[in-house]
Amino acid sequence: MCGILIFKTDHMTNEIKKKFHLSLSDLKNRGPDETKTFQNKNILVGFTRLSINDIKNGSQPFKSLCGNYLIVFNGEIVNYKDLAADLRSKNIKMKFGHEAEVIINLFKLYGDKCVNFLRGFFAFAIIEIKSNKIFAAVDRFSIKPLYYFNDKEKNLIVITSDYSVLLKNNVIKKKINVNKIIDYFTLAREFNDSTIFNNIKKIKSATILKIKNNNNTKTINYWRPFGQKLQISNSNEAMNIVYNKILEVTDLWKTAETEISLCLSEGVDSQILNHLFYENNIDMKRFYFKQSNKNFFQKNKTNKLKLNINKIKNLLNAYTKNSFNPCALAHSSSTSFFQLYSTIRSKKFKFTFNGEGSDEIFGGYSRYKNQLRLMEKNGSNLTKTILQTYKKEIDATKEYFKKNISSTIEKDLFNKISKIKLKGSSNADKLLEFDQISWIPAVVERHDNIGMHYSLEVRPPFLDHELVDLANSIPDQFKFNTQNTKLVLRNILYDKFNYDTKNIKIPSPGVFRQLMQNNTEIKNFKETAFYGDTAKFIDGKKIVKKIKKNFSDEDKIFLWRLYILNKILYKF
Repeated sequence: MCGILIFKTDHMTNEIKKKFHLSLSDLKNRGPDETKTFQNKNILVGFTRLSINDIKNGSQPFKSLCGNYLIVFNGEIVNYKDLAADLRSKNIKMKFGHEAEVIINLFKLYGDKCVNFLRGFFAFAIIEIKSNKIFAAVDRFSIKPLYYFNDKEKNLIVITSDYSVLLKNNVIKKKINVNKIIDYFTLAREFNDSTIFNNIKKIKSATILKIKNNNNTKTINYWRPFGQKLQISNSNEAMNIVYNKILEVTDLWKTAETEISLCLSEGVDSQILNHLFYENNIDMKRFYFKQSNKNFFQKNKTNKLKLNINKIKNLLNAYTKNSFNPCALAHSSSTSFFQLYSTIRSKKFKFTFNGEGSDEIFGGYSRYKNQLRLMEKNGSNLTKTILQTYKKEIDATKEYFKKNISSTIEKDLFNKISKIKLKGSSNADKLLEFDQISWIPAVVERHDNIGMHYSLEVRPPFLDHELVDLANSIPDQFKFNTQNTKLVLRNILYDKFNYDTKNIKIPSPGVFRQLMQNNTEIKNFKETAFYGDTAKFIDGKKIVKKIKKNFSDEDKIFLWRLYILNKILYKF
């Protein structure tokens, strides 16, 4: 929805101010409708706004009526009207009752616990104006991210929605974090608050960040998935409980003063949304990449797109020239979002819905079936199962990284996976919980990065935390097993709407092979693999030989990720 930038320092020089304003200008794509700043002696706060709700009165940074607090907020609090009404019933005075004002009053009343009232997706920072203490938080899956940088030598704290603007304007020097690079190449997950640069951190999902006067930082986790199970006797009961909850969620998440759009496919997730938005009498435009001749609800009223590889290549090049975050493109299929989201934005839409998160909540990935079988063989050992699932990626990373690093890769991954403490009791629950903690935050990052590149907010209603809590409380036999996936959602589509989901959804193709047919791209890839910073830890000779011979299925994921990493680092 918007772009956030905060500089906090005891030495506010003209050079720091200049870099702040240059960086804020580069956040314009996240908020093209309005740019505003706040400044006092030791702090600069900037905000670029994409206006979707409270269009007339929602300007930020927003100062509390008491004058003691300032907030910058990015996202959508889908229950903010109910919260505003509740605050007023407690005789809390508010000027507008919009999302930012609601959050700041919840903070004044409840402190750290204010986040527990918020439903939707968000990233915000509240500044206590007299002391310059900062309270920042992100939603339960970091759908809207916040990154921060703490330079204790320069006594400078920076918080931002996109760390690329800091690197682009030389606020921060590029220092490669090899440990995070290994995560990127192998599992493409988030295990901690690190990024691919040593000096930049990401506020983890469901986490509060506190910054005191001396710039010391403290983080607090406020939510974890999984708890008690519901007593459900049969699949029909499970189906009806889930159906009613998604019906509620789709009605709640439509909150907007602008037109609504939906990203469609032939698969379960988006077709559930397609039907339930209609059930809620919500008017919207649908956008769809043609996959087959399969009929689905409202197909005749859907904008059909034909995948344009050349257009995607051009859009990818434009994106990588401005971004320093390769994690958003860890999967080559993500490149189709460039065409999809740029098209939706060109039709004047400011936000769109998608079905992200459904797989990790209702057991939709086909790998879950294989992982369950493996866990039965391994005696419920999740760590060994995950390592086995990603064996190709791990083996390729071990092969192409230099020996002084590659020898410990598998051991380090084993330790990272093992350290994640899970509440789930069954094997199925453990798989879903592990993905909800480490996989979803990495996957949703691509929608924030690519969507906001085109000033488009992407909303994933399946990640409504009340829906997630409900889904996690349903016995796993109603979600997936070693033979079938997404059982409860498939039942909803078939029983409620007579939509058959037996056909396997065709995945969006990547563009790597087409890119590697371009001589200039091949030349630049070889040069950066051999002479760039990544050559310090990757065997450039092996990579160049492999590129010359083209690539096989065994190593294409590794080579794609290296290509994107080098393209982003060296802007070729």
